[in-house]
Amino acid sequence: MQFPRTKQLVFTNNKGGVGKTTLAFNTAVKFSEMGYKVVLVDLDPQCNLTRLCLGESWFETNLLSTDNKDVADVLRGVVEGGSDVDSNIAPTPVNRYPSIGLVPGSPDVVQFENLLIAAIGQAAAGQRIGYFTTSAIDRYLRQLGLSQEIDIFVIDTSPTFGLLNRVILLGADYFVVPLMPDAFSVQGIQNLGNIFADWKEQWKITARALAGNIESRLVLGGEGLFIGYVVNNYNIYAERPVKKQAQFIDLIPAQVKTHLSEKHSRNGLVAKSYEQPLQIIQDYGQLPALSQEKLTAIFDIPAEDVAKLPLGTKENFEKSKTEFSSLAKNIIEVLREY
Repeated sequence: MQFPRTKQLVFTNNKGGVGKTTLAFNTAVKFSEMGYKVVLVDLDPQCNLTRLCLGESWFETNLLSTDNKDVADVLRGVVEGGSDVDSNIAPTPVNRYPSIGLVPGSPDVVQFENLLIAAIGQAAAGQRIGYFTTSAIDRYLRQLGLSQEIDIFVIDTSPTFGLLNRVILLGADYFVVPLMPDAFSVQGIQNLGNIFADWKEQWKITARALAGNIESRLVLGGEGLFIGYVVNNYNIYAERPVKKQAQFIDLIPAQVKTHLSEKHSRNGLVAKSYEQPLQIIQDYGQLPALSQEKLTAIFDIPAEDVAKLPLGTKENFEKSKTEFSSLAKNIIEVLREY
């Protein structure tokens, strides 16, 4: 392992269409290239990350197989009662990147989310069953990280403020917020930061305060650290973002500072997390769709397919290598320091 302990890194935003899944996948590939042992975790019931990693046929096979295990299988004992998470379920190797593991997603994870309606209240009242349920995913990941010496879990979430995302955030070590250079993203930063702050504060003054003799492994830390934002899918003209998007990009740091950095970062990371984005990722046109078809990272699309692309798209392909390498490097620097 390259870290003293496994790190849980979440890509999250309640706004859909900001590129969480694409960023999580491509960044994980770059982490792996850098020598880190990485496992992707699909906690979005839409399962887009699983589709990107394993292909659509995996779901058809999985329906008839007892060998292919997903996150619903991990949680089955907790959901059905009388048992715990199945820590023997190992990650599935990613098709094109067998050195990267995946905990596949499942629409059935909503059954676990239904349990959280009562469980969060039970934990807030200091009841052990509430801690047991709310910590289920976190316990599985920490046990898996220890047994398989995993450096980083890269976690993809759904675009909601649901209870599942609440326990994911409360158990995470770090979170990154992808943003689009538009009015909705700028406006949404305040809501996002405030909701996360409410979740953390309520957990701190209830469940953590009442934990008493409850085993520490059952009590979510509730201190997920905001490490920065990614501006995703900007349009380019003369090697710069187009004027209107550039205006929104300029508005983002002040919003991030007030509502994310000052509430969810600490020490020198406060300024670092808002002054500059972790990376600005341009709109790559048809490349993301092609990467989904080929089940590869954008920068690993086969050469024979790249050769068929227009000149401008070929240039985007080359740029993607640099942008995602920079994003991964910037994240790793924070994970090593904090």
